[in-house]
Amino acid sequence: MTENERELLEGLKQLASEEPRRAPARVEARLLAEFVIRQRRRRLMIWLPAGSVAALAAAILLLFGMRHDAPKAAPVAVAAVAVDDEAGAGFYPLPQAEALPPVENAMVVRVEVQASSLRLMGVPVSEENGATDVQADLLLGQDGLARGVRLVQ
Repeated sequence: MTENERELLEGLKQLASEEPRRAPARVEARLLAEFVIRQRRRRLMIWLPAGSVAALAAAILLLFGMRHDAPKAAPVAVAAVAVDDEAGAGFYPLPQAEALPPVENAMVVRVEVQASSLRLMGVPVSEENGATDVQADLLLGQDGLARGVRLVQ
């Protein structure tokens, strides 16, 4: 042992032999406050990532659930082809389609819908066939909005 280490050891033995000392009240209060702050930070660092993952999972499940709750009468695209002005002649115009901008480029999309949905679009469909699925072509404008519908034979 070096001389410095012996002096340090003697000083520590002397401190140990004296009666215990307490830190001043302000130092003790400050130390306790720091421990509380660190404990809160530690809890936050544990729960924040777990809560974020749980919130993300809930959002994904909610979006997934909303996506599958779509009504069965919603059109499902099967095929799409570009058309010219002459090909659009056999379509029934949809309600409110005349309020849309004129068609510059059009596309026909083949969909499968319930016959009762076609009735709402203005296509004459008999009452007894209202629950059956039929294939129809939708005429879409350059903005993606439907302008007309025709039944596929």
